[in-house]
Amino acid sequence: MNNGFRSQRQKKRLMAEINVVPYIDVTLVLLIIFMVTAPIVQQAVSVELPQTPEIVDKKATASQADEPTPFVITVTKEGRYKTSEQPNLVLSNKDLADLVAEVVARTQLNQAQLIYIQGDRAAPYGKVVHLFTLLKANGVGNVSLMTEPEQEVDQ
Repeated sequence: MNNGFRSQRQKKRLMAEINVVPYIDVTLVLLIIFMVTAPIVQQAVSVELPQTPEIVDKKATASQADEPTPFVITVTKEGRYKTSEQPNLVLSNKDLADLVAEVVARTQLNQAQLIYIQGDRAAPYGKVVHLFTLLKANGVGNVSLMTEPEQEVDQ
């Protein structure tokens, strides 16, 4: 007795397929969230280290004579500051704003002015990084940290 209508048995048959559309939606939303937050998470201190020539030639020594002498700021082991211009004058945290203003003025007068920060091995690390970030935040572009090469130990 097939009268063109479906039987009850065919009508109740379940579909055994997975609906993938919600998974794709969630994946795309997560992808967009990660793409937006990835640049925010990446925070680093950029350091422009000075380049040393591998082969010393006459042209390099002649160009070094034309360059201005670098301005060196020293952080002592007590956490105080000294400059290469006045090595006998010891500056404290109260004088840090004046020191930063002087460095900013130097770099505004001469864009090629190199600024070096050298910290004593026993100096508080926070003082060196604080000075470095202060200079960078005030628009000083040529700031570098000075280090000494390690001494080779003969065994």
